[in-house]
Amino acid sequence: MKFITEMELRELYKTEPFATYVLEPDTKITPGAHQFLVDRRVTLEQAQCSVGKKSNIKTHQAQVRGNWCTLRLRRRMDCIESLFLLVTAELLHSSDVVWSEEVMALGKCFQNVRNSEKEQIAPDKIQFWGWSEEEIKNRSDNLEKFVDISEFHVGLENGKEIALLNHLRASLREVEPALLETYWNEEQQVCSRQDLIDTVNLIINIVCMMMWKCLGGQKWKR
Repeated sequence: MKFITEMELRELYKTEPFATYVLEPDTKITPGAHQFLVDRRVTLEQAQCSVGKKSNIKTHQAQVRGNWCTLRLRRRMDCIESLFLLVTAELLHSSDVVWSEEVMALGKCFQNVRNSEKEQIAPDKIQFWGWSEEEIKNRSDNLEKFVDISEFHVGLENGKEIALLNHLRASLREVEPALLETYWNEEQQVCSRQDLIDTVNLIINIVCMMMWKCLGGQKWKR
């Protein structure tokens, strides 16, 4: 027997408010969760196991899974946005102020991606270091394979900065599969928010160029 808690319903409702909640077979609701639904005038229905209602149950289950995917994606984006602030603060106190300002500016680009997903609008075009998106793609072409970070790099003069940026890059990489999971169109076999994926990958390219700078590379410099 599975119990649905108030916390689970609260998180689900925050992601996408609903007027009806259907309990799956062999599922109960806690008193706190029941009161949560009452307070918001949400109708509680118990799914039946009859053949005629199986399709409705499956539809509801798919909707619930979709809501959880959206919630997981947005929580992931919240963590990355906070990571941008952390890296900015660390760079501000340990290295050149310019680096911290660049990371802060890049964080605002990611914030735009996050807001675009929540508001279901297209993200703004990125312009960084005075370069267009196309210029950034060309300058960062195949650069990521040259910034494969290991414990050796931590011992370098800019080891801390490299480790911070590498952590930021790794975290940003988690966004694409989360977007694919949330917005994958099974019938058309495409992601309906490929625009967000492309923008996040562009941000990752910029982070790679920052790491290349820390490693003493010259390729990306203006």
